[in-house]
Amino acid sequence: MSIKDAYLDKANNVHIVDTDGQDAQVTTTGNILDVKKSTDGATVAWRVADAQGSAPDGSDADFANRGSHQVVVYRGGKTGSIECMPFIRDYWFWKRGTRIGIDCGGMHFAGTEILYDSSTLKQIDSVDDVTVPMEKRPEWSNSSLHFSGD
Repeated sequence: MSIKDAYLDKANNVHIVDTDGQDAQVTTTGNILDVKKSTDGATVAWRVADAQGSAPDGSDADFANRGSHQVVVYRGGKTGSIECMPFIRDYWFWKRGTRIGIDCGGMHFAGTEILYDSSTLKQIDSVDDVTVPMEKRPEWSNSSLHFSGD
């Protein structure tokens, strides 16, 4: 299935629209923070909000400011998840969506960037932000360039 669009509805659930215009709601929990579609039209990913009171800064937070330790990946009609503690601060597609990277760590400290295969969700590579200077990181990891990787 090729994906034309992915979006959040007013209840914070993910919808996926295929190239035939079929709109399918794929979540029902209403706790989704954001959703991204890969440029190859094969993968959609979203962050799941942690429980109330688990904002990345440790404070009680409204829904939009909650942290997340889980990214769900939808590809080929199936979902799988990537988890990392304490928070997944960002995620992005690489190589048109065949890879997905996450930035995992505390809110105000260096963390780890991890690259996964989008089909298998197996880890491919990782970079420790503390020990590897920005200029020595692999291209997929450059946190100032988190984008789809086209």
